[in-house]
Amino acid sequence: MANEDSQPDLEEARRTRKFIHAGYGFLGLNLVYLAIAMFFIPPFNLGLSAILSLAAFVLLLGLLTYYLLKGKKMLAQFLTVIFGLRFLNSAYSLMDVSTFQAVPYLLPCLLLTFYLLGRAGWDWH
Repeated sequence: MANEDSQPDLEEARRTRKFIHAGYGFLGLNLVYLAIAMFFIPPFNLGLSAILSLAAFVLLLGLLTYYLLKGKKMLAQFLTVIFGLRFLNSAYSLMDVSTFQAVPYLLPCLLLTFYLLGRAGWDWH
């Protein structure tokens, strides 16, 4: 009897662990993505508008990470689709010679984020 009760607890702990990985992976990989993109962008004036945009980006990342850590399955599925499409679009853009120079370095971030989110959203093993 005790063994039957512990099985759902193990399953729930496994799902919770996947959402924790997805949340922190989402936050970390997007910050790495931002750092790589900023490194490759030509120098520009870091005025108030740019600082506010970066702050809004970081706040949105924080908000989405918070809800991923809370185990929001629909959010994980939605973000998985978005990151999958972003990856496919970026991979397709590699065929063009005028593509952004950072794309080959950004693709692993997109692919890893896609995997972590899909693992949580659809319970991939």
